[in-house]
Amino acid sequence: MKTPIESALSHVPAAFERLFEDLGALVAIPSVSGVEAHAEDCRRAAAWIKARLAELPGAAVQIFETVKNPIVYARVASAQAEAPTLLIYAHYDVQTAEPLGDWAHNPFEAQREGDLLFGRGTSDMKGPFLATVAALEAIAASGPIPINILYLVEGDEESDPEPLRGFLEEHGDLLECDACLNVDAGMLGPDLPTIVYGLRGSSNCTVRVFGPSHDLHDGMYGGVVENPIHVLARVIAGLQDDRGRIAIPGFYERVRPIERDEHQAFSRHPHDEAFFLAASGAPALRAEEGLLPVERVGARPSMNVRWFEGGAKKNAIPSQAAARISFRLVPDQDPAEIHELFLEHLREVMPPTVTWTTEKFIGSRGALVRRDSAAVRALAEALRAVWDREPIFDRIGGGIPVVGMLQEALGVDSVLTGFSLPEDNIHGPDEHVHLPTLRRGLEALVRFFLAYAKEG
Repeated sequence: MKTPIESALSHVPAAFERLFEDLGALVAIPSVSGVEAHAEDCRRAAAWIKARLAELPGAAVQIFETVKNPIVYARVASAQAEAPTLLIYAHYDVQTAEPLGDWAHNPFEAQREGDLLFGRGTSDMKGPFLATVAALEAIAASGPIPINILYLVEGDEESDPEPLRGFLEEHGDLLECDACLNVDAGMLGPDLPTIVYGLRGSSNCTVRVFGPSHDLHDGMYGGVVENPIHVLARVIAGLQDDRGRIAIPGFYERVRPIERDEHQAFSRHPHDEAFFLAASGAPALRAEEGLLPVERVGARPSMNVRWFEGGAKKNAIPSQAAARISFRLVPDQDPAEIHELFLEHLREVMPPTVTWTTEKFIGSRGALVRRDSAAVRALAEALRAVWDREPIFDRIGGGIPVVGMLQEALGVDSVLTGFSLPEDNIHGPDEHVHLPTLRRGLEALVRFFLAYAKEG
């Protein structure tokens, strides 16, 4: 007689076939949250997901409106008494595929080439999300689902955290749970199962500098009227010192030092200096004394200019210039507090020859989660069984705003993993997912759900 896990795993092949079919259907919906022209596509994606989740045994599914794109919420109650409750977070929105000329494949038509499936969202994160659904159905095909499941699937992760923040404030009582599973974090490599325990947050805004009321002939006014491009360039250059440290007073006040045992763990990380050089194509890396590149990315704050605009191809002093300035933050740094420190710095350094404003501030908190929770233990057990090696615990430089939001709103930690790979080119042209890795991820999720039923 088969054990519950053997019985569930026997249904994985059929579940993966359905996953492959579903992923093609969902990728075909261009649910780009940052482009108003795709608002109706986001609604179509939400409706498709509602219908798909409704196929889970006993599922009750709702769509909640937000100030932007809808949120899909589902509840699947376990028949087992005292079963733990697991919240599964996902997002159905994707980044723009522009410029389309950079793609060798149609971004909104899933196309398979060997072990790779191309299409926007295949890796981030329609594929990993659908793997959770397929895993639950594989379990349900062999018996009752042994834990209570909640789904929170949003449509603005790629563009704006405020709709989700508003939902948590208004409907947080619907999300009471013991832990949250988030498969948006990815893996370090196809043979390197990964559990993420640290994420950076962010604080970013657009700075706009105004000089003359209109463009001026640079021969007639050069040397008399201040050029906004020059001013903004000096301000940006002054945000870091020669060592790359951010030169805003008070910026590092809440930055935790990296503990010795964590540093030792980072020293065994597979992403060394050679990896970052090869992956980036940069001629050399910036260094911070005593810190490894992976520590600088995962456990230290940073500053970057995302874009800069100003002037035109003519002999003129432009009337204005603008730049999007982004700070990646570590846990304990408050995005709003960092934004205020930045504004105070701008008040000190901007000359009287220009005026300036900031706009479109967006911030999200970084997060550290426990590495010894029941959910993490269950996930480690599942990954170990599938990959036949110990999972790597990692801190990553990117952010997943919902992790910090759930900690704040519900006091709930997330267990973070995923089956996307560094070479999947998420957010870039020809995004793809490695199907063998996604298939192993499906099996790992089956094992995780069953293991968590015991651990929880």
